[in-house]
Amino acid sequence: MRVLIINASPFQRRSNTSLLLNAFISGLNECGSKVELFNLVNLTIHPCRGDLNCWFRARGKCIQRDDMDKLYEPFTNADAVIFSTPVYCDGVPGQLKVMMDRLVAGGDPHLEIRDDHSRHPVTLRQQSQKFALIASCGLWELGNFDPMIMHLKAFCNNIGFTFCGSLLRPHAFAMKNRPINDILKAAKCAGKSFGETGDIPEAYSVVVKRDIVSREEYINEVNNKVTSLIH
Repeated sequence: MRVLIINASPFQRRSNTSLLLNAFISGLNECGSKVELFNLVNLTIHPCRGDLNCWFRARGKCIQRDDMDKLYEPFTNADAVIFSTPVYCDGVPGQLKVMMDRLVAGGDPHLEIRDDHSRHPVTLRQQSQKFALIASCGLWELGNFDPMIMHLKAFCNNIGFTFCGSLLRPHAFAMKNRPINDILKAAKCAGKSFGETGDIPEAYSVVVKRDIVSREEYINEVNNKVTSLIH
């Protein structure tokens, strides 16, 4: 399986999210998947200008020349796409949203009814492509991922991808000083399973998102750390 990974963390492979991503990639490699990873922090991608030249003048080609040019072909050729991202303001980081907007260049301006919803047509290739999410959040509750999940499922519906599962890690800062071998093992197994079957079994997702510490203890720990950094 050819897997394209878009890592939206500004700390790249050193982030809380990437603790899971690194284990997931290890599982992908173990089953022989071909992995291509892009760190968005290293790319210059300008916001979509909304002029739709890519639809009506230069079909399929954005008028802007920037590092988005490096991503169009990998998105087209991948069997699966993984977004690895922290939660920013109840959603994805701005640079990831900008990249998502720029994928419009590969779209079709016509409309059709699909799943009882007016949408732009998708190719047979897009219909066979799978999508998964790896995400972390600094807040304690799992519900903080809900807006992001809703957004990305809508994104998949529009672009034609099949949403195949997620690994979600709330109160992610607690991972740094507590035993999480079971979490990393589950992330690795999830990567191997995804590479072999195109799905993330729920059993692995449950382990990855398990409580590491109580909410009260986590809040106190974070507040103490904040106080020490301020003073």
